[in-house]
Amino acid sequence: MVEQMDPGDQQEQNKYGFTDDLHYESEMSPSEVRKREEKWLKMLGNWDKFFEKEPKKLKERCRKGVPNSLREKVWLKLSGADKLMAANEGVFNLQSSKPDNDVVIHVIDKDLDRTFPTHVLFAKKGAQGQNDLRLVLKAYAMYNDKTGYCQAMAPVAATLLMYMPVEEAFWCLVQICEQYLPGYYSPGLHAFQIDAMILKDLLAKYIPDTNAFMDSKAPGTDTSKGMDPILYCTEWFMSIYSRTLPWPMVLRVWDMFFFEGVKVLFKVAVAVLYLTFHTEEDRRECKGFFELTQKLRKLPLHVTHEDYLMPEILRYHFTTKKLQKEHITQAGIHFSEERVREMEVEARRNHRRDLSALSDQ
Repeated sequence: MVEQMDPGDQQEQNKYGFTDDLHYESEMSPSEVRKREEKWLKMLGNWDKFFEKEPKKLKERCRKGVPNSLREKVWLKLSGADKLMAANEGVFNLQSSKPDNDVVIHVIDKDLDRTFPTHVLFAKKGAQGQNDLRLVLKAYAMYNDKTGYCQAMAPVAATLLMYMPVEEAFWCLVQICEQYLPGYYSPGLHAFQIDAMILKDLLAKYIPDTNAFMDSKAPGTDTSKGMDPILYCTEWFMSIYSRTLPWPMVLRVWDMFFFEGVKVLFKVAVAVLYLTFHTEEDRRECKGFFELTQKLRKLPLHVTHEDYLMPEILRYHFTTKKLQKEHITQAGIHFSEERVREMEVEARRNHRRDLSALSDQ
C-alpha cells in the first residue's frame, strides 16, 4: 500500500502512476482491453500448452502487448520467476533480513530518491515504494554478493514493483540479472561492453547511412562526431529502456523482452536510431557531438510513440543464436582467453533454452 501524501503534496497522476507529462496514455477501448484479457486468461489457464506448442501465437500476443491487469502473472511465467520462487521458499526473507552491509546500503539509499521521482510509488522519501525498492535491491546484493549492487538495477527493480509485490519483483530481478542479461551488472560490465560492440556492427549492417553519419566529421572540421554506442546505449540497455521511452512503449518493450530476450534491446536501438536520423533534415540538426548527445537524450515523440516505433522494431530480424555467437567472437577480440572461457561457461549455465529457441521461431 502506498503511503498517502498530504493534500498539498498531491499531484494529478496518469494511469501509470506518473505525475509528469513525459508519458502519454495509450488509447484502447474498454471492449478491446477486455477481449485481450480474455485471450490471455485462456492462455494462463493452460500455460504449458501455449508455451511449448504455440510459441508463435504467444510471441505475437507479447508483441501486441500484455493487458496491464495481467502483467504480474505473465511476466512471472515468461521469466520463470514463478518456478524459481516456488523452488526457493524463504530465500527472499532470509536475504532481505540479513544485517545491512553499510557500503552497499549507502549506495542503494543514495539512488532511491533518483529512481522515478515523478512516480507516485517512489516520489516520497521513506514511503512504502522506496522501502520496498530498498528491500529488493538489498536482498539481491546479499543473494548474489559476487555481483552485488549496480545503480542500473534500481529502475529495473522499480519497474517490477509497479506491477507486483516485493518477493515476486525480487525473483524477476534475479532472472533478469542472471538469465536474460548475465554479466550486465557485474563489476566491469563486460557483457554489456561486448553487446555495445555488437550493436555497432548491427548498425553498420542494417542502417549503414545512419551509422556513417554518427561517425562522420562535424561540418567544416576534422573532428569526428565519435558517437560510439557505449556512450548512449548504457542507459538504454541496462535499464531495459525504462528511463528512455514513454511508459506505454516501455511496457511494450518489456512484454517482448520477457519472451524474446536480449535481442529486443538491439532491435529497439536500431529502430530508434533509424527513426531519429534517417532524414537529411534530422541530420542537419546534429552538426556535432553535443547536438547528437542532446538529441539522443530527448528523443522526439514521433520516434518513441508505439504507433511509430513498434512497426520499425518488427522490421529487424536478429536470432538469439547469431547474437550469442557474435558475443563470443567479440569477447575473443577484446578480452583475455581466460575471460572468454568464463563467459562461455556463464552463457551455457544461464542460457534459457526454453525461451531462446522458441522466440526465434
